[in-house]
Amino acid sequence: MKRNKAIFASVFILLISLVPVKLMSLSKKIELDGLSANVYKGETENNHGIKIGFYGTSCLTFSYNGSTYLNDPFFSNPSYYEILTGKYKDHSSVINPYLNKMDSISLVTITHGHYDHCLDFPYFMKKYTDNAKIISSNSTLLSLTAYTDNKKSWNEYPIENNKNKWIYSADKVFRVFPVRSNHQAHIGKIKLLTGENINPFSKAPGPVWQWKEGITYSYIVDVMNQDEIVDRFLIIAGDLPEESIHIINELQKEKRIKIMFSPFWHKQKSGAAFQYSYNLVKPEQVIFHHWNNFFNNTDQEIECIRSSDIVRQVAEKKLEGYPVSIMIPFTEVSL
Repeated sequence: MKRNKAIFASVFILLISLVPVKLMSLSKKIELDGLSANVYKGETENNHGIKIGFYGTSCLTFSYNGSTYLNDPFFSNPSYYEILTGKYKDHSSVINPYLNKMDSISLVTITHGHYDHCLDFPYFMKKYTDNAKIISSNSTLLSLTAYTDNKKSWNEYPIENNKNKWIYSADKVFRVFPVRSNHQAHIGKIKLLTGENINPFSKAPGPVWQWKEGITYSYIVDVMNQDEIVDRFLIIAGDLPEESIHIINELQKEKRIKIMFSPFWHKQKSGAAFQYSYNLVKPEQVIFHHWNNFFNNTDQEIECIRSSDIVRQVAEKKLEGYPVSIMIPFTEVSL
């Protein structure tokens, strides 16, 4: 019996020790020289004064008329040790130079509750407007209560209580329309870290398994100038079901989508989902996100997720006639 326990313990330790090795094999360094022709440069003509920032994974900012909208606040790329133990280092020095230049945040959306979509929310809370709104599923908002409870100027908007309608920032510069999405499977047809939170967290989530998906949403985003829509965008968080495509296209009768931000972490799964949504939505431009490695510290070289094959995929899809490109983390473009 003791021998069997010793063997089991040895095998368990071996498997755990292989996790970092496996994670490291998921990424590879990206050759920016080979990608530069496929990096989105923004627009110089008909510039509306909109600035779009990309901080890696799905972290995007939209700035207009002195106000900022933020999606999926995550930039820090914690180490393997941090995500497995929940002991996250202070990465404020990385984001502070950008926060100092950023207009005040009036609106935040979170697509779902995994750590790589909302871990760094506290850093961005330092740069908010009074009566700022945070929008996500109720499950995700419950996981963040340790951050938001002492910030009375933040208004939480659970999507389940605000279905099928536009939600405006307090200053009316931005509005978003949430649509249901299906998080893509991680391994084969298996999704990891599923489930919903039903009680508020007394402290912030720690190890990776405490960050439950909840319900996943994509967002139609309008930049507004009083009652006029300046530009419309679509941030996709996974596979769009038919009902969501229908909602999007009904809204496109009012204003066409300028840029569709489409996740591309796996060339087969993400590639098929992208082509399905593109063929039905027909946006003017596509920018791939969630292709960069999020298991690597921010002060190291940019790496892509190996399964995305992002350099080749962007080039091939451009040759096929798709208006696709990417943004490099920690860069900004003007529209």
